[in-house]
Amino acid sequence: MELAGTDHRKKARGAFYTPRAVASRLVEWAVRTPDDLVIDPSFGGSMFLELAGERLAALASGRLPQPVVGVDVDPGAIQSGYDSGRLRRARLIEGDFFTLEPADLPAFTCNIGNPPYVRYQSWDHANSRAHAVAKQMGVPLTRLASLWAPFILHGCRFLQRGGRLAQVLPAELLHSQYAKPVTEYLATAFSRITVVVFDERLIPDALEEVILLFADGFGEGPSRGIRILSYQNLAQLQLSDLESDAPGNFQRGQALLSVLPPEAQHAYEFAAAHAQTLGSMASVNIGAVTGANEFFLRTRAEVAERQLAPELFTSVIGKASSISGAVLDDKDLDRLAAAGRPTELLLTRNASSDHLRTIAPLIAEGEAKGYHTRYKCRIRSPWWAVPLPSGGVPHAFLTYMSNAYPRLALNRCMAVSTNTVHNLFLNDAAVAPLLAAGFYNSLTLLSAEIVGRSYGGGILKLEPTEAERLLIPPLPAVLAEVLPCVDSAIRAGDLGKALDLVDSVVLAPLGLTCERHYRPSRCSRITRPSAASEGERKAHQWQLTRLPLTESLAILAASRSGSFEASQSLFLDAVRAIRPACGEWARDAGRHSERQRRLLQ
Repeated sequence: MELAGTDHRKKARGAFYTPRAVASRLVEWAVRTPDDLVIDPSFGGSMFLELAGERLAALASGRLPQPVVGVDVDPGAIQSGYDSGRLRRARLIEGDFFTLEPADLPAFTCNIGNPPYVRYQSWDHANSRAHAVAKQMGVPLTRLASLWAPFILHGCRFLQRGGRLAQVLPAELLHSQYAKPVTEYLATAFSRITVVVFDERLIPDALEEVILLFADGFGEGPSRGIRILSYQNLAQLQLSDLESDAPGNFQRGQALLSVLPPEAQHAYEFAAAHAQTLGSMASVNIGAVTGANEFFLRTRAEVAERQLAPELFTSVIGKASSISGAVLDDKDLDRLAAAGRPTELLLTRNASSDHLRTIAPLIAEGEAKGYHTRYKCRIRSPWWAVPLPSGGVPHAFLTYMSNAYPRLALNRCMAVSTNTVHNLFLNDAAVAPLLAAGFYNSLTLLSAEIVGRSYGGGILKLEPTEAERLLIPPLPAVLAEVLPCVDSAIRAGDLGKALDLVDSVVLAPLGLTCERHYRPSRCSRITRPSAASEGERKAHQWQLTRLPLTESLAILAASRSGSFEASQSLFLDAVRAIRPACGEWARDAGRHSERQRRLLQ
């Protein structure tokens, strides 16, 4: 796991250690007899091994307990483990866990630990033994997979029949697409699986939201599904609750949806049945990968002052913050240029020798600063020849990482973008202005909260494959007329006004009325329709409205941003576990930031 403020050596290995109280509960559940054989494949601070050794000794009642086995790539962890004096009966193995085979060690009854959470950007996939092991097991992992995923898979190979897996894992296990093959494997390999989530963070300083995985009966599956249990904090966890044979209640892709109020679930499923995915109407690709944006992106003023050939530059969007509305046009680029923002991307494809001579000093400066040695640059020839984004000039842009909500903008200025912004290429270009307006509806933005993933600071991230799963309702031609108003509302930061405009056009025809019954005021505590008067409930109980979608969107976006405590306790247990890094919610639900007030307008 990754902690704020820890040293780079640990971060590179993803090695951050588990509090004793957390490790103790996992060990207590997993180690049941003095004959249990325990392994921790990435023991780091040796907390799990120490506790397992203590429990084995207590269970042995004076007999010599079984030794515990630990593996770690860090020589310092090995030395510390032996020097501590607390691992009297332990076999510590220095090396890469993925170089070991089950035949090298005895078959274990317990695999306990906290695997490294190294993200995919930090490890070599092309030559990865970890990926090779996963593929060998019939569980191919995508390039997005964090290192904990193959650690769990490979660790299962060392278990004997009936063995147990007890792990501290990131909440990505529940919501990320790359983890889907892992959960499917676990559900097949084990007879009973429980995931425990908590309202309070298990490790307060961790950048990752973590959950506890308890898997029992290896080789005796399949299970009846993955069961989710929720507690306020670790002290409330009852290990006896893990012994239930009740069927699982977890469905990937439905985790957040399942904790919405019933009226919101009904409205969402009703609207989704009439919607299509963004991927069915467009391909979503990353923008240009330069390898050194600070070199390849230049200001207009610099291009003119240094007399660089303008033919070598094309308009570019370098940051999501450059997208301020539902339309991106030449006036936007002019404003960015006037503010000194880099709006020109160096593209030398098919350039003449005369034009290239104008950038020779620029290239020399880049080499003096070492840009040519950066990975993406050094694998190109020449290093300064950035390829155009796949597909060329996109029809629209979609923010890759967003704060309040994702933004989609029609590309009227024929710009390209860097890979900080997604490029949309529509099957039918005529639909682009309709999509630019129609994107800002309650169904689509709520689906972004459900399929996307959150990171520290409340950032919502949409990978291309996740963006392609966004739900888009039917887009009538009248949206072209609505687009200017939607654009103005988004630029003004008034998402509520944009939702009012677009929902009335795209959701009302589906039967989701846009009436304002039960609508919360700007600064009021968020209330569910059930909080309305009994008479109002009876009068409208059979009426489908878009309000549950809008309300749920506001709650999920606000909880992701960590600005207030949502009044619905229904969300408290699951939202924080499945949405990582929601942050500590403020205690006063009536005290909203300006961003959340706009969401609720």
